[in-house]
Amino acid sequence: MMLRKKMTREMKSGFSIIGLYVIWALSWYIYKFFVAGTVAHPYVPELHMPLELAKPFSQGLVLGADLLGRSLLEVLSAGLSYSLTISLIVTIATASIGITMGYLAVKAPGWFRLGFDLAINLVFIFPSILIAIMIMAVTGQSMKGLIFALIITGWPGYAKIARGEAKRVLALTYVEGARAIGIGEIRLFFTVIIPAILPVMIVNMVLGISGVIISEAALGFLGLGASPYSWGAMLGGAKTVLLEAPHIAVILSVTMAGLIIGLNLLGDGLRDYLDPTEK
Repeated sequence: MMLRKKMTREMKSGFSIIGLYVIWALSWYIYKFFVAGTVAHPYVPELHMPLELAKPFSQGLVLGADLLGRSLLEVLSAGLSYSLTISLIVTIATASIGITMGYLAVKAPGWFRLGFDLAINLVFIFPSILIAIMIMAVTGQSMKGLIFALIITGWPGYAKIARGEAKRVLALTYVEGARAIGIGEIRLFFTVIIPAILPVMIVNMVLGISGVIISEAALGFLGLGASPYSWGAMLGGAKTVLLEAPHIAVILSVTMAGLIIGLNLLGDGLRDYLDPTEK
């Protein structure tokens, strides 16, 4: 019972932390499109060089300013909305592809399973960051190229989990009963397989969001990001003024760490909450 309560607290803590970040991102969108700007002309953090590297709580700035004199709070807000948008798009896309490919790897002919294993092994042989760099070098620094690179490197992990879960579910008695009453494979996939494996996939999706954020930040740090508000790109700039303005790197790192910790707490809590052996 104590273990169950502990895991429940983890999940609540994760929800609370992520909730604060989501409210922060939504507040920035409202401010960007409806307060300081419009939908046609959204607001962007203003450059003001006289405020360059201003310290926190100086010059009327809560968190200080960055290298270009922009409010660090505004830059962080833009980076948060950018990171969350990228991570949600990539995670939903990779999970969808992974679930479909994992199920097909169980039901499809042998040649498909052979190609499936080959594709997964090719992705896992090379470091994901190296594959992403090669893809970005071909597609160029754009939002579409970044999303494509992260999807290519992310779907095999979901596919392996989905294949194992699909094998387990297809061996259950009620699945055979569903087939006996005439349910086709497509309907079986959407009404039986997906609901059965979704709890496991949701946990991995929550944990996968943090992986996408870290990967995107790593590409941004290497100069391959798709936005100047990428937290990785901002960290890359902050390291050049680490001695003059250490607060920039510290605030960026703490903000990113808080988001990652919240996602991991939420994922760990969900894993135990959705674990059927705990019920």
